This record gives sequence, structure tokens and C-alpha cells, in this order.
Amino acid sequence: MTDCYVRWKSWHGADFGRFGHEDDLYYTQELHASGIASILGLRVGEIGYGNGVFAGWVRKAGGHWVGREVIPELQQRAAEAGFDVIASESDFSNACGSGKLDLIVAFDVIEHMELDAIRSFLGDAKEALKSGGLLIVRFPSGDSPFSGVIHRGDLTHRTLLGSNAARQLAMEAGLEVCQVRSPALPVWGLGPLRAARRMAVRLMRILVFSFVRHVLMGHGSAVLSPNMIIVLRKDDGQT
Repeated sequence: MTDCYVRWKSWHGADFGRFGHEDDLYYTQELHASGIASILGLRVGEIGYGNGVFAGWVRKAGGHWVGREVIPELQQRAAEAGFDVIASESDFSNACGSGKLDLIVAFDVIEHMELDAIRSFLGDAKEALKSGGLLIVRFPSGDSPFSGVIHRGDLTHRTLLGSNAARQLAMEAGLEVCQVRSPALPVWGLGPLRAARRMAVRLMRILVFSFVRHVLMGHGSAVLSPNMIIVLRKDDGQT
């Protein structure tokens, strides 16, 4: 990816690290669903941080964030905003040290990687995480017939993973699979109209997704939302 991607995404420099109320609700619920009640005091790594929305949220919530990004313009923005960044060719385990991070996140990034690069990232995450640390990854769901608009809507996307393939990669990396699920969908706190719409979406997902999974696919654990969340853990007994 190049700086042209930044313009295509409409990521403005003045907005780096800013997040809105909806972002706050989403990250709070996503991390809570993943088993993290508070980010306060945690050391958090992020790969592919884009325009720094999660970075800004972590800083405001009292966490210690460090990021890795391949686009030079975004690296410069993060550094100028006072965020800790590592070089794109570096690893978290080398830059931060082995067993130093409580949490690593990859939101909407591994779909941009080839399989070998995903394997390398998972291996680095395992090395960089503390014992019991978590890795949260969000990517288009290869299980879902509804993910096409996301996966095929970006020319830089390279890999589409289904839930079983994600589990296979986690097993190869020696990481424990804690959750494979749909992303959080906050309902309350966004106004009555949006709450009503999202409640309707949740209801339709329960009805439609269940029918598709069990009757049409015969795959009861398939993640049919457009995106998928997988939460991986470094086992206590691992080093």
C-alpha cells in the first residue's frame, strides 16, 4: 500500500488519533466481549493502525499503545501526534521485547496480507505477548455470503479466511482459540432510531443466520456476519 491509499480512504492528517462516541462504544464492547474489562495500564500493540482511531481511544482510556504500519505518511502522523511506533519491517517482539505486551489487535488488516505474512505476524504476536495475553483480529468472514462487498471492495485485499482456516492458522502458531464470532454491535447510546435499527439487525441475524448455517450450509459454527472476530490467547504454560 502507498500514500494513495490514504487519500482513497479519506484519512486526513488533522484527524489522526481522533475517535467518536460510536467508536468509544464499539471498542469498549468489543474488548469487554473479548474478556478485557479495562484497558487502563495495559501495554497494547496494533498492526495496521490506519488513521489512529484505536490508538487515540487506547490513549484516552489510559493504555500504553505502540503501533506498526506500512504507509510512511501514517507512520509520520503517528509520531508527530506523540504515539510510539515501530518500523514497518520490525517485529513487536524485537521492538518491544519478548513477553511484554498484554494485548495485540489487528483490525481490518490481515486481509491485506499473503498467508506467509499472516503466519509471520501470528508467530511474532505469540512471542511478544505476555503469558495469558490476547490477540484480537477482525477481518472479512470467508464463511459469509455477505462479506463480498467488503473483501472485493478493496484492491489491496489478498486473503479471505473462513473460521476453520483461521483456527488452523492459530493452531500452527501455537495460540489458543478463545472466540470465533461476529463483531460487537452496540445498540444503546446512539439514539432511539439507530437503536431500533440495530435491534432489528440483531433479530434478523438470529433468524436468518441460524437458518443459513444449519439448513443451507450444515456448518453450525459458521460466522455469517460480513466481518469476523477471532480472539487468540497465549497459554499460561507457553514462553
